[in-house]
Amino acid sequence: MKKILTIIGRDIKSGTRDWLIIYLSIAPILFALVIKGLMPGVESTTLNVVMQHDTPADISEYMESYFDVEYVSDLEAMNDRILRLDDVYGVVYDSNNEGFETIMQGNESADAHIALGLILDQYGLSEDTVLPVTVEFSDVGWEMSPLKLYGANIIILFTTVLGGMMILLNLVEEKMNNTLSAVNVSPITRTEFIIGKGSLGVLLALLGSIAVILILDFGSINYLMLLTSLLAISFISAIVGFGIGVVNDEPIAAIASMKVTFVPVLASIFGSMYLPEKWHFILFWSPFYWAYNSIRDILLKTAQWNQILLNSFIILVLTAILFFTLRKRIAHGLK
Repeated sequence: MKKILTIIGRDIKSGTRDWLIIYLSIAPILFALVIKGLMPGVESTTLNVVMQHDTPADISEYMESYFDVEYVSDLEAMNDRILRLDDVYGVVYDSNNEGFETIMQGNESADAHIALGLILDQYGLSEDTVLPVTVEFSDVGWEMSPLKLYGANIIILFTTVLGGMMILLNLVEEKMNNTLSAVNVSPITRTEFIIGKGSLGVLLALLGSIAVILILDFGSINYLMLLTSLLAISFISAIVGFGIGVVNDEPIAAIASMKVTFVPVLASIFGSMYLPEKWHFILFWSPFYWAYNSIRDILLKTAQWNQILLNSFIILVLTAILFFTLRKRIAHGLK
């Protein structure tokens, strides 16, 4: 174990020296932040109102029946809240005149303030008064933003590919420094060397994926299911990293070869999204197809253990097939 940790420590030191580990580690986080910035929030799709805590209870109850109401301590805090980037209207109740005052930033979208005014005018009138506004809530089949769901899934799958890329670049550096051949005459066994070299890439995939989940706020998903799926798909990325890394002598050629992995990843993602289900069988050869389906259902909180275990088993079988295909190549490259 000590020898494996030594190899990992050496790769970390080498990677941080040329910013490799730092770049590959923060790339998923940066992509997740971009998705979060583009993702439509509740504030952009509903009528939101901010009121003071001392608003009478009956008025608060009335407002909450129509709006998404947020409360602040005083008028200054209300003004600060209204000046943020989202569309929020301030409503102040004047107990002396028994009327309402609305506060706007001035750049709100559409004419939502008209609906706000009509609903405020309704307060205090007879229950028989017909309000010329219909408030409805509908579910069009999405429990979350499609950009959030698909964006997170794509980033997670590509994070596993980045883990494989880290492995191959570390191997290329070993070859460039003529230290790979020294492994064969060192006290480190080949198994320990492979585990040590692969651990950092797998760890990157796990931590990067969890960071994406937390940044995009998926809530209380089943992290054990997610870990199971990520470990399964990380193995195949690690094997690809070893298979490409041991036969390349410089980083540019290695990265160019690794880009071939993008083909099955993108084919699996967009095939699963757009192909009719009856045609999905043409993607069964790709482990990324099974990983994509597992992660999608985990993020939607609809995944079942039998499904996750079956998909992970299929990924491991495909990984074993790839390993036996590349084992002689990897063994020869490590000599």
